[in-house]
Amino acid sequence: MNLLWSLHVVSLTGRQSPRLDRLTVDIPVGTTAVLGQSGAGKTSLLNLLVGFERPTSGQIQFQASELRRFWSPPTQGLWPHLSVAEHLSTVAPGDKQSNGQFDQLLADFNLLAVRDARPASLSLGERSRLSVARCLASGAQVLIMDEPLAHVDAARLGSYWSAIRAHCQANGTALVFATHSPDVVLREATQVICLSHGKLCYAGSVHELYDQPQSPELAEMLGPCNWLSVEDQQRWLSTSSAPTDCCIRPERLAVSVDLASAVEVAGSRFAGSCAELDVVHLSDGARRTFIHRPARASLRPGDRVMLKVLLLLMALLLPGCGDSEPALTVKKESYWSMPPDGPRVPAPRGMTVSPEGEYLVLDNAGRLLVFDETGKLQRKWWMPAYSVGKPEGVCVLKDGRIAVADTHYHRVVLFNHEGEVSSTFGKLGSGPGEFYYPVSVIQDDKENLYVCEYGDGNDRVQKFSKDGTFLLQIGSYGTDDGQFQRPSGAAWYEGRIYVVDAFNNRIQVFDEGGKLVAILGTSDKISDLYYPYDICVNEAGELYVVEYGAGRVSKFDRSGKLLGRYGHTGGGSEAAELKTPWGLTVDHRGRVYVCDTGNRRIVELEL
Repeated sequence: MNLLWSLHVVSLTGRQSPRLDRLTVDIPVGTTAVLGQSGAGKTSLLNLLVGFERPTSGQIQFQASELRRFWSPPTQGLWPHLSVAEHLSTVAPGDKQSNGQFDQLLADFNLLAVRDARPASLSLGERSRLSVARCLASGAQVLIMDEPLAHVDAARLGSYWSAIRAHCQANGTALVFATHSPDVVLREATQVICLSHGKLCYAGSVHELYDQPQSPELAEMLGPCNWLSVEDQQRWLSTSSAPTDCCIRPERLAVSVDLASAVEVAGSRFAGSCAELDVVHLSDGARRTFIHRPARASLRPGDRVMLKVLLLLMALLLPGCGDSEPALTVKKESYWSMPPDGPRVPAPRGMTVSPEGEYLVLDNAGRLLVFDETGKLQRKWWMPAYSVGKPEGVCVLKDGRIAVADTHYHRVVLFNHEGEVSSTFGKLGSGPGEFYYPVSVIQDDKENLYVCEYGDGNDRVQKFSKDGTFLLQIGSYGTDDGQFQRPSGAAWYEGRIYVVDAFNNRIQVFDEGGKLVAILGTSDKISDLYYPYDICVNEAGELYVVEYGAGRVSKFDRSGKLLGRYGHTGGGSEAAELKTPWGLTVDHRGRVYVCDTGNRRIVELEL
């Protein structure tokens, strides 16, 4: 199981403004921190996770219903009539309810000396530690802790977190905790949810947020940083500048004395782990403060210094700060969980957006699902037959019909708006108008249809009129120019059809008469493709390609120039992890939607 909770457009009202505002996020198995300043909505979110409160609107689902949960609330929630030891034994599983079972746990949290005391006689720090120890003693598989150890002195905080970490690792326990401390998040969590004024700012990998934040505000969520624009890099750094704004953490900024430099120290404040360095550029008097981690406080006003990014860490910086390929800048990533089909959660395979703003998804249960732009399911229906295999490609035609490439039934099925079959065309065969495995269907501006197919040497694209009459064939099986090995997706734009040639790792471009115009992937205009499986085009004519083998989305202009990439192969526990992505589409807002098939979800990318 990958997910604990799925929240969809969840809001929680407050006195003057929402405590949570249209929150859509998945919380995976593992250790997840909920980060934000006071009033950000951390406690409100955790209250919903444990069922202490219910959302005013939206949906929240605990996906792991068979797992037991236990809560450490912000008020500790201790029972005044029970001793410290009794707090632990009361919540323990039946075979561990003896007080003597918990001496080690009490020792871990420095509570042995007060084991017989009641809460009224405990300090705030002792109550805080008892609430956490009780949570661990419960034996629950999912722990929710709201500001755990909030009143504990800093000198002992690390040892108490070590006890929490050891317990979770030894028992395979999932943990969700709220905090306002970036240091705790960096040390303890693998995933982080960032909130600000009740809104979701970020959800994903802690390491990605630390190394590759998309804005100064997000960068500061995990501590101090130097945010440099392209102009700042050119002015202050001795290393070559990146083509995008860049986050440089203190440990990655090297400062050294250089008598020939035009950068002069104006002041320095040393604080042990970090120092603030005020500098002035002698060429024009510009001033700037940098944060770095010196070995000692040795810089003095008047010193000339050189600033550079440590080269060994360049690969960890924001895309553009050392990467050889441009990154696709994503403002926000969110997920749509697939609706279950009985006891299982199917995986999405193909997707499109209608002119009316409906989002249609094919899954491997044989269903066609229709969502609104928030990811709320509007209606669904099943294919006429699906026991032999499931369909892959879907397209909404200009007359409102919905065309589906019914892959394993060797045909194209056309539905009306409500899911009733209006017609079909095609049958098994290799002749004109026949199919082996049709996998994609699109329409041009003259309402002609193009169907991609593969299998048994039938790798080709066929063109049909809107009523299903065969018009012409494009390509054949092979590796030569104009030939295909599994043409798995296509897109139409201004008289050109762009076909992803999956096994040949390229994109081939044809005119409406089937003449080969260009091949993208055989020149230096396009970076390497790894099993490209689907393609779509936005209103500006830019191409998005989902790469099944690389677990990523790549964006190109129509000449094949790489504009950016996003994602890598992974199990979905971190942001940007895609597993065997199968299909994608782009809507009128320019948002990209990926069928993250292996992780059984739709990934929405706001660019």
